[in-house]
Amino acid sequence: MRDLILTVHKAIETGEHDLLETCFHPAITYRRPGEPVLTGRPSVMDYYRTRRTALTSAILVDDVVIDGEQAVALGMIEGRTREGAPIHERFADAYRFEGGLIRERTTYFFRHGF
Repeated sequence: MRDLILTVHKAIETGEHDLLETCFHPAITYRRPGEPVLTGRPSVMDYYRTRRTALTSAILVDDVVIDGEQAVALGMIEGRTREGAPIHERFADAYRFEGGLIRERTTYFFRHGF
């Protein structure tokens, strides 16, 4: 599962969408702040191919914690948005697996709390 998570992040970083698609369960659910919940592999892949805010990114994974069919990856993303604004953001991704593929993914960003 650790290798699968690292493959996902590397494929996102390099824009290898065909590789990324092979990591996701056909019925994947992806949740991320500011976006509607994405359901199904076609919806998630459309997001990465056409709507992802980051134009360039380096994804630095600090740690992956695995417990059964669940995992959390912690790290930093550096890059630029499509408009050229810098991205410097810590993240946590929570995963659930099914059949050796990512069935659910939820992304959290480190922002000012309440």
